[in-house]
Amino acid sequence: MRPLSRWLAVLPWAASLALAQVSFVEVTPPGNPYFATGENEDFWANAVAPADVDGDGDLDLAVLGFHVVYFVSAEDRLVVLRNDGPDPNGAWQFAAELLPLGALTAGASDLAWGDFDGDGDHDLAVGSDGATVVYRNEGGSLAPLANVLPGYWEDSSYSGAYDLRSLTWADADNDGDDDLLVPSVPNFVTSTWETKLLRNDGPDGAGGWLFTDAAAALDPTVHAQSAWADDDGDGDLDLFLANVDPYLGTGFVRRFGNDAGVFTGQDLLGIRVEYGLADWGDYDADGDLDIVVAGNIQEVGGSYATVLRVYRNDGGSYAENDLVLAPSADWLDLHAATWADYDSDGDVDLLVTGNFVGAGEIEGKSEVFVNDGGTFVPLGLSLPAPISSVGRGGAFTWLDLDGDGDLDYLVAGAYYVPGGNGLVEARMHLYRNQAPGLNAPPAAPEGLVATPGPEGTTLTWIPALDDHTAAEALTYDLEVRRPGEPATPVARLPEPGGVSAVTRWQLTGLAAGEYLWSLAAVDASFAGGASATGTFTVVAGIWLFGDGFESGDSTAWSQTAP
Repeated sequence: MRPLSRWLAVLPWAASLALAQVSFVEVTPPGNPYFATGENEDFWANAVAPADVDGDGDLDLAVLGFHVVYFVSAEDRLVVLRNDGPDPNGAWQFAAELLPLGALTAGASDLAWGDFDGDGDHDLAVGSDGATVVYRNEGGSLAPLANVLPGYWEDSSYSGAYDLRSLTWADADNDGDDDLLVPSVPNFVTSTWETKLLRNDGPDGAGGWLFTDAAAALDPTVHAQSAWADDDGDGDLDLFLANVDPYLGTGFVRRFGNDAGVFTGQDLLGIRVEYGLADWGDYDADGDLDIVVAGNIQEVGGSYATVLRVYRNDGGSYAENDLVLAPSADWLDLHAATWADYDSDGDVDLLVTGNFVGAGEIEGKSEVFVNDGGTFVPLGLSLPAPISSVGRGGAFTWLDLDGDGDLDYLVAGAYYVPGGNGLVEARMHLYRNQAPGLNAPPAAPEGLVATPGPEGTTLTWIPALDDHTAAEALTYDLEVRRPGEPATPVARLPEPGGVSAVTRWQLTGLAAGEYLWSLAAVDASFAGGASATGTFTVVAGIWLFGDGFESGDSTAWSQTAP
């Protein structure tokens, strides 16, 4: 615990847990020191990321933070909390495994999972305080690679800052493996910031891995939210990048169109994000990407506003709709928001966190805005939430904790100590979704066709069908591998599919030989369906990298959700 005056200028928190239990039941493990600590200690979680680390079919948690015993010790920790299911009382159980930190510290940090080596399990990228380290997963055991990568250092020190999805894995060059985006890289020589895209060039022949700066010339960022999708339908991934900057006035919301590895930036909204976030999501299920903005922004005309706003994409034009204008009777401030289909009805809803003025005090608040045919309606339940994040702490994420097909959620941050006279403490809370909707995974796509051509192999398919999510809004996970190599991870990440809502994909840069490809649809609740499979053959001397050099790497190639 620590005095409030240290970091926060807000008043005690109180949550309406009884109301929240209408749809969510708390399953936080009692006595687990990473969720709640003793009287004179805290574990401040800076970043949280779910993935099936051990391949047992359920989602585990990676958490980066620091453990403090006040006036005694402080220790940075990177821990994997392995999901061991519920105890007899319904609380969730986790087994903790500490990972070696090396030069990493728990400061301005982010975590991202992706299968960079194509072996069928999730690997972890960690960025913090000027360092970026990739942990390779070998049979459920994570060990750091020796690569010296551009150092990630997000500037998220403002009050209310939540962990953003900054580091992201994606197949940016269409060669079938995951590349790594590292934004918020400080250049201490020029006193500037940079955004790096690291191309995955496969094994180095000495037991290590090659990551090469792709020289993508992306705009600099200091605190970034990133997402990948084929926004223009040309068969490769474009980049959404929101730079959140409360200090230097460099905030933006931009799309970087990908044309054979050349990225061209386009300002989408004309606004500047001062604090909060912006992110892609298809809320009207028409197959193109809309945008949510939550937090404080500078409008096109120069005025400032604190908003929860969605922008509907109509053929590249964006129509704005304010869901919340703060301060208001219901909200004082807004910190973050995230898309997900919490009620499994086929369209994406919004989970929003911030605070409001209660009975003489400022209280933390989260609320679901339910998507009803493209119109957002507050659920009417004030869900438990921190009063704020503290320093660089604070995170929340959706995940299917119990494997029942709907999305549960975790939130971490600062909470008032009951009767603590202004003291706050760190907590992580875990809530199980009790929404009545039933969600079946999508059917397998049909009509898989692989067509060779002078620039690579073009994959096409007929859209899959789902019980709730519209066919136009289904995204897809694509896997390309050699015969005999492992398939995709057992439990997918709680994210849209890696090749977005398309029915055509281009592959380039594959070595000569036979390949298997499998395709699975992903619905709005991030549930993956059964895979359809096909084969194709790359003939030696025909398929080239985009730079004109032939691929000679025979490694299995796998793409999962970025």
